[in-house]
Amino acid sequence: MGITSECLFIQPGMEHNGIPHPGGCIIAEAMRRSFHFAMITAMWFLALATALTSARYFLVPPRFLVPTEILALSRHHLLILLHIACGILAVTVGLFQFVSSLRDAYPRVHRAGGYLYLSAVFLAGCAGLLLSTDTPVFAAHALTDLTAIDLSRLGLAPAFLGYSASSKFSPHQFFFVMVGFGTLALVWLFTAAVAFARARQLRFDEHRAWMMRSYSLTFAAATVRLAALPLLVLTRDPVVAITCTFWSWILNLVVAEWFIRRSPVGAPTRLAQTAS
Repeated sequence: MGITSECLFIQPGMEHNGIPHPGGCIIAEAMRRSFHFAMITAMWFLALATALTSARYFLVPPRFLVPTEILALSRHHLLILLHIACGILAVTVGLFQFVSSLRDAYPRVHRAGGYLYLSAVFLAGCAGLLLSTDTPVFAAHALTDLTAIDLSRLGLAPAFLGYSASSKFSPHQFFFVMVGFGTLALVWLFTAAVAFARARQLRFDEHRAWMMRSYSLTFAAATVRLAALPLLVLTRDPVVAITCTFWSWILNLVVAEWFIRRSPVGAPTRLAQTAS
């Protein structure tokens, strides 16, 4: 029998349902709950921080953006804004879809939030797919911008990160960045479509699993930003680091799959009882 929340109410050495529980059961469950709380808190913080920082495209004049962002807006103004706006909506609304108390108490609100989330993913994913062909240009310009940063204030030399002030980068070096971003958009759309189909079929356990996969890809908006600098420090090769960054979403899917396979089959909720 696995460790459950019942362990918290069992004294060391006592039996429960005829099965002895060790004293460490209480400690293990407390540690599990603390870890779970820390993970959820970090996810909410990073998701909301990503949404707020992305909102700069709508809150500040373009001249205050970095050169690469200005370039992106000049080449694909409407697509960039659509992708960012819907991404902000998806990463924010998606958080509330996993609040079980809200889902069970207000199933219609949960369903409306689900439609809003899936619509945002569809629009952001389609825009991302169209933008993917230009990501090598953006990556090359971003690294050129990086060479202009004076790292000496941080006690670092550009050579430490694998480039120099005279380094030049070409979009041709970032073909796999385009493939990675385009693949992310396709898989993101696919997981959202399957999540929608499972909800319509009233297969809610599978729906929740596919929503976890979908949101793990939505959350790539946060994790890609976190991965960039560590990968640059580890590889000391800007091209390799940026390419790996645009494929780091695979790790998000792996983590989501791990949580899905560890989660027990859920009990029927009011959402299932009120589904039409």
